Amino acid sequence: MIQKQIFIASVFILLCAFGCGTSDNPVDVDGKDTQMGTLRVDVEKIDDVSIHLRLIKDGQLMQHSVSEEINEFDEIPVGEYTLKISAEGYQTTEQVVNIIDGETTSLDTITLTKLSDSIVPGEGLLVGTKAPDFELPDGNGDMYALSDYIGSDKKVVIVFYRTGG
Repeated sequence: MIQKQIFIASVFILLCAFGCGTSDNPVDVDGKDTQMGTLRVDVEKIDDVSIHLRLIKDGQLMQHSVSEEINEFDEIPVGEYTLKISAEGYQTTEQVVNIIDGETTSLDTITLTKLSDSIVPGEGLLVGTKAPDFELPDGNGDMYALSDYIGSDKKVVIVFYRTGG
């Protein structure tokens, strides 16, 4: 009799285990359905210049793309994001976007503005002059732009050092 009860309990546990995670709707850790949307961004092409698109939410980089023209970010959780578009020698553009469940949010064509060439290489900046925006990779190859920290409570320390010989 006990063996029959153990067998029935084992079969029940196996059926429950096979039933877990078969839902077509993703579920987050809070047990709510995760709602997703898509962002489509059209950026005017700049010859021989890489355009970086960063999707930021609550100060955290969510997605990054290097583009020539049209970009599509899929499977983005719904909510409000800041889209930062930058390219070397061009002014960084920011735009607030709202991602809606099951929809594609499309932005009008974005054109970046060329920065003036007012800084002469090797001459530097005067004290109190606003630093030009630039981006550099960290040790892992992840790109960081100075503009990512403007207006935030973060302190920025930039250290240049020479290696090699």
